[in-house]
Amino acid sequence: MRGSLYNHPRLVWLILLVIVIAGFNAYTHMPRLEDPHMQSRVVQVTTFYPGADTERVEAEVTEKLERKIFEIPEVKEVKSVTRAGISFISIELEDRVEDAKPITQRLKDKVAEVTDLPAGVTAPDFSDTRIYAHSAILALTWHSDTPVNYAILGRHAREIERKLRNLEGTDFVDVLGLPNEEIRVSFDPKALAAHGLTVAQVAARVAGSDAKGAAGIVSSDTNRMVVQVSGAIDNIARLARVSLGQDEKGAAVRLGDIARIERTFENPASTVAINEGSYGVVVAARMFEDSRIDRWSDAVGRMMAESEETLPASIKLERIFDQRLYADDRLNGLMANLAEGAFVVLAVLLVSLGWRASLVSASILPLTLLAALAIVNIMGLRIEQVLVTGMIVALGIMVDNAIVITDEIQHLRLMGVRRSTAVGITVRKLWLPLAGSTATTIIAFMPLILMPGNAGDFLVGIPAAVIASLIASYVIGFTIISAVAGRVVEGRDPNADMSAKPERVWWRDGVEGRWLSSRFEKSLRWSVKRPILSASLAMLIPMLGFVAATQVESQFFPISDRNQFRLQLQMPGQVSIEETEAAARKLDAFVRQYEGVESLHWYIGVRPGKFYYSVIASNDGVVSIAEAMVTLDDYDRLAEIMPRLQREAPALLPEAVVQVRELETGPPIQAPIEVRVIGPDLAVLQEYGDKVREIVSRLPKVTHTSATLKGSLPLVEIDAREDDVLVAGLTLSDVESQMAALTGGVIATHIIEETQQVPVRLIVDRGARTDINSVADMGLIGTMPQNTADGFREDLPVSAVANVRLNSKVGVIAHHDGERINEIQGFLEFNTIPDIAFNALKEELTAHPLQMPPGYRLEFGGESEERGEALGQLFATVGLLVILMVLTIVLTFNSFRLALVTFLAAVQAAGLGFFSLWFFGYPLTFVVIIGLMGLVGLAINAAIVILSELRNMPAARDGDGEAVVHGVMKTGRHIISTTLTTVGGFMPLILDGGAFWPPFAVAIVGGTFLSMIVSFYFAPAAFLVLARMRPYAAISIGNDGSGHTPVPEGAEAEAKS
Repeated sequence: MRGSLYNHPRLVWLILLVIVIAGFNAYTHMPRLEDPHMQSRVVQVTTFYPGADTERVEAEVTEKLERKIFEIPEVKEVKSVTRAGISFISIELEDRVEDAKPITQRLKDKVAEVTDLPAGVTAPDFSDTRIYAHSAILALTWHSDTPVNYAILGRHAREIERKLRNLEGTDFVDVLGLPNEEIRVSFDPKALAAHGLTVAQVAARVAGSDAKGAAGIVSSDTNRMVVQVSGAIDNIARLARVSLGQDEKGAAVRLGDIARIERTFENPASTVAINEGSYGVVVAARMFEDSRIDRWSDAVGRMMAESEETLPASIKLERIFDQRLYADDRLNGLMANLAEGAFVVLAVLLVSLGWRASLVSASILPLTLLAALAIVNIMGLRIEQVLVTGMIVALGIMVDNAIVITDEIQHLRLMGVRRSTAVGITVRKLWLPLAGSTATTIIAFMPLILMPGNAGDFLVGIPAAVIASLIASYVIGFTIISAVAGRVVEGRDPNADMSAKPERVWWRDGVEGRWLSSRFEKSLRWSVKRPILSASLAMLIPMLGFVAATQVESQFFPISDRNQFRLQLQMPGQVSIEETEAAARKLDAFVRQYEGVESLHWYIGVRPGKFYYSVIASNDGVVSIAEAMVTLDDYDRLAEIMPRLQREAPALLPEAVVQVRELETGPPIQAPIEVRVIGPDLAVLQEYGDKVREIVSRLPKVTHTSATLKGSLPLVEIDAREDDVLVAGLTLSDVESQMAALTGGVIATHIIEETQQVPVRLIVDRGARTDINSVADMGLIGTMPQNTADGFREDLPVSAVANVRLNSKVGVIAHHDGERINEIQGFLEFNTIPDIAFNALKEELTAHPLQMPPGYRLEFGGESEERGEALGQLFATVGLLVILMVLTIVLTFNSFRLALVTFLAAVQAAGLGFFSLWFFGYPLTFVVIIGLMGLVGLAINAAIVILSELRNMPAARDGDGEAVVHGVMKTGRHIISTTLTTVGGFMPLILDGGAFWPPFAVAIVGGTFLSMIVSFYFAPAAFLVLARMRPYAAISIGNDGSGHTPVPEGAEAEAKS
């Protein structure tokens, strides 16, 4: 870059116009979300096997599916939870997978190859959307004195679902809490047996009477017609007329003669939603990531207003969660921080540079923000909290180039250099050093750009915003800012007497601060006289920072600043859904006593509506678990309510496990502390799991613990006497199939209603299947029945051919990568740093290791596992990037020695960031590491500016201490201004509070402020030591090729005076 645009004002205006139009276009059209969009690399497979116990489901369903799943090479991790009748498998794909859709299809194809699943197993249900949070959650609540009518609720819920799907921008819609509708055909088992029929036989006859398919085609030379048999079962009346045969007197027996037929919902229900104490149905929708949350949310509101006009008085439609509110609050807050930071930057520049130069320098802020928005829009990113945070990170960096350029032009103008000459000299002098500093800062953020997986997807907004801002700042600085500064900044008349010292007016030229300046200059002279001592003393605080880093607690993923939390209730595995509901209502009433609780919404037997991206649940079909979304009137209430609730709620329901959990940033995890006991035998896993659980329960800050192997479920065991079974004309499989039909019923067919299929379930009355005695009394129909005196057939009670007794079996079996595990989970007090408990756990296990049998081992999960993965991904490319950074700095200076000084300054800046964290008592989080990257970039910028100035001075290159002092004094205004603007830009994030951003901002603010010690007393002293060992070679970047920038005659002498 050998020239400037000072003499091309039209081109400057054209560039300015392009930036403004492109930036505003990006701002108005870019998608807006609360959180970044992440590629779905998690696929969940749910399979139901009604009536089967846990071990049978594991052997016949889970293990068969897992073996096929492992044949996909892109599979990274497989976790499964098997319960009685349910297999749930969670598949995580490799981080390198960029498009999970083809992999999901291949997984489906592989699972379809499993053809030996037992009869009665449902088709595996695949879902790759559960990683995403819902954008809006609507509730249809029953408000009437009459019992809840799910038929009416369900009809309106489906209508709302249809309307949401049709909204532009809707990705998917889930209906939650709606029990399955069915046509129930209920039998008195005695009446059924009297006709010599089993439930399965009746179901077969019903299915045989349902002629829905085509019977063929007839055709001639002129016509072609479909043949169809009439008689399809399309309503309850037709179902009641199904013929089952004849009785002993030859009269026809119809289904309606021996059964009660009704349209109803499954009983007992498999799922319940309770909205603010009333039964309801939840309809949750997710918006496409390329839409704007504000516009989509407005469309949902209009749809709700239209729907409310057609709803009956007994149903209330409300939005119980609106992501737009949190997105607006988050984005508006960050935008306000951005504006406040910009105001502080302007105020600092006004004091340091004067009003003209400050306005010119500060003008780079809106221009760079608009240009950066245009760049990230081209990159396909979205406006969300991480991207806006990246803009805030860039705020303190993007103004640096403008400050250095404007201050240099002002310095030359005050020495009487003509406007065009001052601009040309500045551009030729600074383009290479600032290019080097910009490139090194970009490289410092490259690990985040290259970070794979969901962590990379989540955090990419920060490096993208910073890198786009740096590139825009550099280009705008040397085009628009330099040209405008040359025309706006005042100076001395070139024809004036250069021997006279220029008069500085603070509001025009910036505060001179003669008293401070003289003290600063005096300290610099002391430093250059003792350069080794000065460099050593400057390194003292950074070294203390690295020592203090060992004392800084690690909380990689802090809590979210939402005014919401999760409330989970786990009842014993054998309880009914009615008992779980009763316990949930009791806990609901207790929680509502706390001041500040705004709303509670419960989900039983189904996963909750996902109101935050890190909420994970696999509760589908598990009626012993209830989970609530609790919303408070203010975020500050969390610290008051959650600790109390964690202490008091367990005493309310001693038979249950009550979890009160805050929302956490970072990857979704089941618990902050997780220990996996791995091995083949369940009894051994239980034994050592209990030992580990006892250790975890004693850890500091642990409120309660949980284990996957935590007891057994009651089992009614039918020990059939095979000889008696054979005498009755039955086999053991006959007994099994008849009992399955008697207890769970049989789906005989479906009645088609518009686009829905309503199943027809045949089952005995619920009163005949309630306890162990009713099981013993159930009637079996053999092939050798006995007739009663009146001619009716007599069934054979189960107790006649079997011993019926109560037994128990394991309730849950968990797998990790195909191996059985007993996972011990530890839950912590509110806002507790997991490292406190985790370090205590490792110390305990090291001091008292478990002597486990061969084939068994321990693994750690939870926050520590996710932290290790995140760090591994972050630093995977650091080695290559460090080499690139070294190369860039060496090319900038053409000197390995100066590159070494620059890197030592960067390392010390990181130490100062750690020192700031320790001093203010903040934990080390993942975003703090990102902040340290930015801090390193800032330190490199400052070192390059100072060392470039010294390198351009012949006397300084030869080791002249006075010349070094003069060079540092000249660049001191640059460094102080850029430092204070960075500090000011981040102060709003600190003052705004919360758990997420203050540690990040403190590391940058404290590290940047303290790094002035490194910039002023380490870098120049190290330069001087190396220069006196061997003088530096001259470089040609000045106007005359001599290695220094020429100024008018007498100005140099004036500047030194």
